[in-house]
Amino acid sequence: MAAYKIGLVEILMGDILPSGAMGTALTPVGNTVADSPAFSATDPTKQDFNIEEQDGSVYSLVTSPAKETFSWSCYDVAPAVMVRFFGGTVTAGAAGAVATLGAIAGGSGYTNGTYAGVPLTGGAGSGATATITVAGGAVTSVVIVSKGVGYGVGNALSATVASLGGGAGTGFSVPVATIETSGGSWNAPDQIPEKEQSIKLNWKNGGGLDIPRAKVTAKLAFSFKKTALSAIDITASILQPTLAGVPNKIMR
Repeated sequence: MAAYKIGLVEILMGDILPSGAMGTALTPVGNTVADSPAFSATDPTKQDFNIEEQDGSVYSLVTSPAKETFSWSCYDVAPAVMVRFFGGTVTAGAAGAVATLGAIAGGSGYTNGTYAGVPLTGGAGSGATATITVAGGAVTSVVIVSKGVGYGVGNALSATVASLGGGAGTGFSVPVATIETSGGSWNAPDQIPEKEQSIKLNWKNGGGLDIPRAKVTAKLAFSFKKTALSAIDITASILQPTLAGVPNKIMR
């Protein structure tokens, strides 16, 4: 029965097992640029030996086998992803940034309107701002604009009456539901390390291709245009596994 394979649903990558077998703790790479995945192979290099007595070769020797590669591009340039492909270190960002808010206690007596860039008061942190909507004299919506730093889950946030149009409003508060570490930076290494990984490719219509051992190299494709995203261009050169009996490709 014929088998047809098309599309890509996932690329997973991780360390080769110490035995030299296909890695088992593989994690998704993600954010694969559409239509960028490609598998390619070069022709083997050979040397022909000829004699004067006849046309054509009397012997042909393959001097270099075909080289196979899988390449793709990734839009995710977060610090942790940069370390994954290029090495280096990550400098942590500011802790306690407001990620989400809980249920709003709207209060009463506030001036109706939508107020942008309102500084939020209260809590253990500083620097959080929001767009706040007041309707019927009560706060009905709080959308975080600047996440700030140093807040804790459960911190009760509010805003001054003056920043909500004046009036005699009272009783508005909203708790911090979740926090996160914001920002962070990638520090490039002096020398990019060589990296060998196991790679698993899954087709959209089922099955996939396992590559037990590949040398993974990457290059930056930063963009500063309004019409393009920065990306990482990745190439995996397929190698013969060090464990005897393991094929260099397994199609599922």
